[in-house]
Amino acid sequence: MATVDAALVFVNQNLRQLLPCDRIAALARQVGHRWRRRKLGPDATIVLLVMQLLRGNASLAEARAHSGHAVSVSALAKARQRLPLALLQQLSAWLIEQFIGTVVAADVSPPARVLLVDAGNYYTPDTPQLRRRYRQPRQKQRGGDYPQLRTLCVFDLHSGLMLQQHDFASDRSESPQLRKVLDRLGLRRGDVLVFDRGFVSYANIALLIERGVHVVARLARNLHARRGSRRTRAARLGKNDALVCWRKPPRGRGNRAAANPPTLWRRLPERLSLRQITLAAADSKGSRCRRITLITTLSDARTHPAAQLAQWYRRRWEIETNFRHLKSTLKLEFLRTKSVNNVRRELLLRMIAYNLVRVVMLKATARRQSDAGRISFADACRWLLLSPMEGVSLLKLLINPARQRRGRVRKLKYRGKNYRLLTTRPARQKKAA
Repeated sequence: MATVDAALVFVNQNLRQLLPCDRIAALARQVGHRWRRRKLGPDATIVLLVMQLLRGNASLAEARAHSGHAVSVSALAKARQRLPLALLQQLSAWLIEQFIGTVVAADVSPPARVLLVDAGNYYTPDTPQLRRRYRQPRQKQRGGDYPQLRTLCVFDLHSGLMLQQHDFASDRSESPQLRKVLDRLGLRRGDVLVFDRGFVSYANIALLIERGVHVVARLARNLHARRGSRRTRAARLGKNDALVCWRKPPRGRGNRAAANPPTLWRRLPERLSLRQITLAAADSKGSRCRRITLITTLSDARTHPAAQLAQWYRRRWEIETNFRHLKSTLKLEFLRTKSVNNVRRELLLRMIAYNLVRVVMLKATARRQSDAGRISFADACRWLLLSPMEGVSLLKLLINPARQRRGRVRKLKYRGKNYRLLTTRPARQKKAA
């Protein structure tokens, strides 16, 4: 009879060192999880499932092959269902705490942490439970499409680690979700949150100020300070740099009022003192805009000059690169599990797998004294997976050239297959006589 060690005999030692089985077992006992002595305990199950995700979201049969065919596919699926969500959350937090200190931040000025926030979409299997929970985006509500879920993700700017994620229905806007999950995002006083204009609202900024969290965000054109509006200029700090005053808007009606409960709206201050900066967009062909306007709570122009805030916002695009690594490099755009609890387990396992690759990139950065973003994500993934990479120095990992972000036409060149889209739900198949 195969043991746990035998089930992991074909697993790369590099992965087992970063994800030790004894630590997983200790965290399982800490959250009160009990299990019998069997082939697939929580440690072996998590390691095999992480390998399955790093293999490009392969099937459970791939994970079974990594165990040396010591277990069956159904046994692995049942072992995944037995994993407590609290264990996966604790393991993800432990992994971040162990390696977040290895970041050599190029920007040493206060505040210490600069965080990127954005939402991403994933497809789920078409089951009644997932369709009721996650639904479809409003612009794609037709019978033949797959359900989609959205995740609100928080990434560390300097390390690229995913710190938190929150799943919600795909027909809901991300802006109200931000204030619903502020207590779960692990924000600290003095952090800087960088996000796009979709998250900018009076309530979001006021609640972040209340927690001592700073904001750097792009401002939509209809929210610029103007005479006769609720947003007016208060003082000039420099060229295209001014203090502005925002007055509290009405609570509104319909969906807007539902997103702002009366108790929350009464708690918000009547005025906000913010800083508005207008700067030129990066010089590149194909750029869709020439000037962008930022809003921030960092009002001191001496300690936080406009150039520094502009650099932070320009690096906001790195969160889109992180989503590309998840969806394209690791092929994790489609989830495989068919229940809400298993979807949340899969999301946590994806977060652990992604952060493991990031940890390898950080370790390689510490040895090379280079930018972590230039280490090849795909090559770091190979270092974790391939047996010939065991014992290979991190100095051998590929370094990508420093690339400029270029504007590209948002059109598809690949024509795809000559099949029409399914726009209605297929009819139920009749049983054969």
